[in-house]
Parts: sequence; structure tokens; C-alpha cells
Amino acid sequence: TSRLREANADLLKALVKAIETRDPYTSGHSLRVAYLARQIAEALGLPSAGVEQIEQAALLHDIGKIESAYSAILLKPAGLTAEERAIIQSHVTKGEALLRKMSSLPEALILAVRHHHEKEDGTGYPDGLAGEQIPLGARIIGVCDAVDAMLSDRPYRSALSVPAVMEQLRRNVGTQFCPAVVDALIGADLIAEYADIMGASRETGALEVALSVVRP
Repeated sequence: TSRLREANADLLKALVKAIETRDPYTSGHSLRVAYLARQIAEALGLPSAGVEQIEQAALLHDIGKIESAYSAILLKPAGLTAEERAIIQSHVTKGEALLRKMSSLPEALILAVRHHHEKEDGTGYPDGLAGEQIPLGARIIGVCDAVDAMLSDRPYRSALSVPAVMEQLRRNVGTQFCPAVVDALIGADLIAEYADIMGASRETGALEVALSVVRP
């Protein structure tokens, strides 16, 4: 059974990598987000089963972007139209629908994927949940997703510095981000290490090599 779990995990990683190869700017994004989500979940003192579930949800959080319709929009250097924004936002519900076809996945994992773009003040999507209405896994993934985006070069801007990322997190606590998650992220001093991982993966072109430097 442990071998089967490992095989399934490898298959999921391969699927996620295949999706992300269409966009050079997000290559390795889900694997990195899964790594950081695990670190935050551990810093919050969650039980090992909960930590693993959040890590897997983070790996799968963008699985709804498997359709080719997302590729051209994700590569746009300019702002999105209302129609394009609606298409991008649909990835959370498409991801949920796809994961529900995999009967072995727990409900909490699926809901973490559905709700990872909700915001602390209720202005997110798809359901406008607020505060503790948002599953903890989704709140963690939302912060990790934003950190990875801020530390990444994008078509329209260069990566932000670590101090700039921390400033953005603090500025948006209570509106976009969960205070407890941000406190755990900053308190455990995870952002600088994460930035180092991203830098190493850019230099080597191999995220697994970069992660192996810090992961035993």
C-alpha cells in the first residue's frame, strides 16, 4: 500500500508538471507551493495526516488549468478582460470537478482546492467565504500561492525582494490573507529559505535538486 501511495503521488506530480510546461513562468509552481504549504502546516502544529493532506491539495491546487484555454491567457503581458478573468477564475471549480472523479481523495482536500482563492474579508472566489469559513488548507495554499507569485518573474514585472514580499503580506493580513497563516510563515522565517530555493532552481533548471538541498 505504501508503494501504491508513492506511485500515485509520482503520477500526480507528473500530471502537474505536464500542465505547467505550457507556461515557463509557472514551471514548478505547484511543487514549490506544496513544499511551502507543508512547512507552514508544520509550523502551525498540525498533525502529520493533516500536513500531508494540505501538501497534496497544494500540489493539485491548479489542476483545473489542465484545459488549453488557460494557456494563452496566462501568458498575456497586459491586463485581463472580464471574460478572460472569468475563465481564469473557473479553474477552481473545474479543479474541484476533476478531483471529485477521483473517489479516493478526501473531501477536505477537494475543498482546499476549490477555496484557495477565497479572501479573508470575503471578496474572493468562487463562494465569497470569509475568515474561518475558508478551510484552513485553502487559507494556507492562498498565502503560498501569493508568495510564489511575488517571488517569481512574470511577463509584466520582475520578482519582488524578500522584504517587499513580507511588506505585502503584512499589508494584506485580514483582507486577503489569514493572520494565523502569515504569522506562522513569518515567525518560522520561511520566506528567505523559499526565495533561496527559487533562486537555486532557476540557476540549475531543476526544482527537485533545489528542494533536495533543504529537504532531508
